[in-house]
Parts: sequence; C-alpha cells; structure tokens
Amino acid sequence: MTDILWFRNDLRLYDNESFSRVVKSNSVILIYIYDKTLINRNTVSFYHLKFIDDSLKDLSNELNEKYNASLNIYYDHTLNVFRHLSEKYQIKNIFSNRVYKERASQLIDNDCEKLFLFKGIEWVKSNQFGIQISHRNRKTWSKDWRMFTSKKIKPLIKSECNFIHDHNFEFIDVGRIKNDESKYRQSGGTKAAKNLLSSFLSSRHQNYQFLMSSPSSSESSCSRLSPHIAYGTISIRDIVTRLNLKIENENNVDKKSLTSFKKRLAWHCHFIQKFYDEPAIEYQNMNRAYDGLREDSFNESKFNAWKTGLTGFPFIDACMRFVRSTGWLNFRMRAMLVSFASYQLWLDWRLTSKHLSKYFTDYEPGIHYSQFQMQSGTTGINTIRIYNPIKQSYDQDPHGEFIRKWIPELTDVPDSLIHEPWRLSPAEELDLGIKSGNNYPSPIIDNGLETKRARDKIWEVRKSKYARDLSIAVVNKHASNK
Repeated sequence: MTDILWFRNDLRLYDNESFSRVVKSNSVILIYIYDKTLINRNTVSFYHLKFIDDSLKDLSNELNEKYNASLNIYYDHTLNVFRHLSEKYQIKNIFSNRVYKERASQLIDNDCEKLFLFKGIEWVKSNQFGIQISHRNRKTWSKDWRMFTSKKIKPLIKSECNFIHDHNFEFIDVGRIKNDESKYRQSGGTKAAKNLLSSFLSSRHQNYQFLMSSPSSSESSCSRLSPHIAYGTISIRDIVTRLNLKIENENNVDKKSLTSFKKRLAWHCHFIQKFYDEPAIEYQNMNRAYDGLREDSFNESKFNAWKTGLTGFPFIDACMRFVRSTGWLNFRMRAMLVSFASYQLWLDWRLTSKHLSKYFTDYEPGIHYSQFQMQSGTTGINTIRIYNPIKQSYDQDPHGEFIRKWIPELTDVPDSLIHEPWRLSPAEELDLGIKSGNNYPSPIIDNGLETKRARDKIWEVRKSKYARDLSIAVVNKHASNK
C-alpha cells in the first residue's frame, strides 16, 4: 500500500502537519500538480507561476538533502493525475493541508472527493490556518486561534519510508512563462521566507505601523511575507512563534509595531474563515440588497484607463503602474485603488477584482474578495470610506517622488503641482514642455462630483430597511466577536 502527499499551498516541510503524518508511512509519493484549468485562468500571471516555480525548486532541494526524496510534479488536470496514480499504485491515503480557494478550485476538490470515495481512498486533511471547520463559534474564535498558533512546533523527523519517483517535469512545459518578465518580482521558497522574517524581526519592523501606509516606505518596512503565507512556504504558526519570542524576550524592539503586525496575521486567518463560511463572496454581494447597483453601468473606457494607469490622477496611476511592475502593493494603496474604481469610476468589483488578482503575487481569495467588497460598500456592515486620491497623494507622497518614479511623463512638474498637474497654466505647460492631455491624460472624471454621486447612491441603498435587515444577518455570520 502507498500513500500520497499532495502539496498544494503548503510548499514547505517545517510545520507542515501533512508532511509530518506521511513520513511515518512505509511508501510515499510526494506530488505537486500544475492544474491546467487553474493556471490557465486570466487571473493568473507570471508573478504567481514564477513564485511557485521558485518555491518548488526550494522544496525539491530540501527534500533531496534531508530525505533523499524527489518531488513529482505534474502538468495536467488534477483528476487525470489521480486516476493515473490510483491505477498504477495501490493508494491507501492521500494527505494534504486544507486550502480555501476560489470556485474553480472548489469544483476540482469536489470531483476529487468523489473519485477518492469511488476508489476507496481516504483523504486526510490538516488545518494550517487554525480556522473553525466544525462547531463554528464566533465567541471562541480568537481564543481558538491563539491556542492554534501557540501550539509547539515539532522538529522534522527522520523517515525510513520509501519515497517513490513517478514523474519528471520541467517548468518550461507549462508554456506560459519563458522568461523572468519583471526585475522587481518577489522570489519564492522557504529560504526567501525565512530571510524576510529574520530581517523584519531584526530591524525592518521599526516604525512599521507608521511607515506601512506610504507606497515608498512600505516596500521595506512591511514584512513582505504575504505571498509566502499565500503559498505556504512558511506557516502562520512559525511566524507567530518567532514573533512572540521577539516581543517577550528582547528589549530593543518596537513592540507596538510587532503587536500591530501580529494582529494582521490574525486578521488574515479571520478572512480565510469568512471565505470558508461563505465562498460565494467571490462572485456575489455579501449583502444582496446591493445587487444591481453597478452591474448595468459598467464603463469600459474608464476600466481601461484605471487598469493601465491612465486615469489622469497621478497617485492612482503611479500605484497601478507600480503593482503591475512589481506584483505587490501595500494595503492602504490597494484600498485606494479599489475605492476609486468602485466609487469615482462606479465599476463593478467583480470585474476589477479579477483584474488585480493577477498582479497580486499574494492573491488570497478569502482576503481579496472580502476586501474588494468592503472597499466597494457591498458588505452593508463596514464603514463607507471613499478615498480621495488627491488627499492621499499629498499625505503619502508629499514631494511626488513615488509619482515621478512611476510616471516619468511628470518628471519635470514641480512639487506644488505634481499631485494635480491639470492646474498647470498654459505658460507653465509651455515652459515644461508638457501639453495637458497629450504627454499625460487629463482627469477622466470630476473627483468631487463623482464622489458625491457615489455617496448618494450607496447611502440610498444602505438606509433601506431591506439592506439593514440583511446587514444584521451578515454581522451574525461574519463579524468578529471576541
């Protein structure tokens, strides 16, 4: 009899419960599947594929060094892989960590459940985020999560099991990415994750809570661990364990910033819980009273201007160009991009969310769609916050350094006008060699006017009895309860 360990979004050995279980078996096949349906969606980009490739190489090296084992990597439909393996080997158990991904992934899991049941194979799933799978209780969630993250991590154990080699695979066979298309992208792998965590805990965390909002300072002040958490090259529990040791045992640390960071790790799992409880938030409004609000007024030209960084609002465009070039953006700037698209441009979050998912290396459906709905005002329970892109520009990039880096068309515009270049006089345009709407577009909307219109529309729905009644149900199901 042979067992299978199915690596998914848990590309690590340390603190990987499924790996710890399977190495006690007599015979094991270690697998990773590039599912053809999943990786060929339009929400997937080279940022994701190259991060996975890095991580699999790192994982393969560690398996070879510590266990003389090989990782079998497949490029096929998941069911085809498991049919092949179950026909070639006598499979007893399939071990994996639970993943909570979009509908396409859920459908594959449902089909796998049916196949395994038909074949008499037991699927043993482990919980790597500490969410409540059964006996859901909002009152005990925080306590349960703290217990989960405080559980002592067991060291890697030696194994005498037979690791079966079944398949060779070259990443280039995927056919989608032949070259590294961005010099700014983050590298994957457990080694990279541990290096990031070490540098963050040793020095980069200083003033984190104050520096994380600016797109310039956040590049180094944020942990940058989010894609590693998304693909599981390091575990939440490992991060929290080292974080607690730092807070409790060292004096020369910014404890407020580290505590703030720890809260965000808890929120990460909180949003995974939301998605587990209601996966439909990927494609439908959390509060159904907002159905029909934006769907029939989608403007393709505004959408194209937003997604290409040509709205005429320098800070919005700089942030969009930045994320398209790097695969990352801090939380506040993501919220601003979404808010601007949803309110000032009045675009449906279901389309804008799919566009940005391919540029977020750390794309995590539970967080992604919850945040899009929060910033679009369709949850019915969160504060309606419409970001003013001009105010954010002055606040987060006062001298326009970030803007000039990502919008070279505005390089010569003085600090006093870099945030609002449409205020340049004809004489100033002539002097700078800039022609409004030519070198850089004029604003595609009137910010003040569209903000007022959006606020009126969203509040008209929010004040209705139907929306208020549904909001109570949303709170009872999803709101944090300590």
